[in-house]
Amino acid sequence: MKTTIKLFSITMTVLLLIAASCKKDKKDPIKEPEPTPDPQEVITTFKLILTDSASNISSVYMFKDPDGDGGQAGFYGPTSTSQTDSVITLAANKTYYGKIVLLDETKSPVDSISNEVKSEGVEHMFFYNNGNNTILNSVNPYTVKLNGSDIKITYLDLDAGTPQRGIGLQTLWRTTMASGTTKHLLNITLKHQPDSKDGTYGPGESDVSVDFKVMLN
Repeated sequence: MKTTIKLFSITMTVLLLIAASCKKDKKDPIKEPEPTPDPQEVITTFKLILTDSASNISSVYMFKDPDGDGGQAGFYGPTSTSQTDSVITLAANKTYYGKIVLLDETKSPVDSISNEVKSEGVEHMFFYNNGNNTILNSVNPYTVKLNGSDIKITYLDLDAGTPQRGIGLQTLWRTTMASGTTKHLLNITLKHQPDSKDGTYGPGESDVSVDFKVMLN
């Protein structure tokens, strides 16, 4: 009888210790640290640099929106008090090299969004005339004709996809005959097209879209 009571006492003690241990674990769980969210990217400056292939003279056209979408209105030019026109003036029957630079000036130092677009080229593509153009070559080199001005734009950069497609940060522009004072709409839109980039404007969402006008002298 004494042996039975002793064994029962030991068993109860063990059960109580296990219950206390479980209760403590339930009460004080170990918390995993929460990941720090990545800072949001903002495109504050859109630069289009066009360089005459013959004279090597460059012209810079830009649109700035210091706080990104919303807030204060964007403007063309280096500052809100020294704005430039949105009209791009090109010479007829010429060849220009085009380059787009995107900046996030809310960060210090200034962040180049262009580098990210290039590194993630399989997900990004610039479209000229908002996709409303004539595609002359849908593979390499990707070439479009801007309806109205008849400017031909050939993409010089390629992504790392299969098949490889143009990105549109680096381009070659060939102008045609002069159009006098006529100003043709030129919209440039950067589309983000993860897992859907196929050389067409439709898939994905717009990261940035800027309207210019083109005049050929």
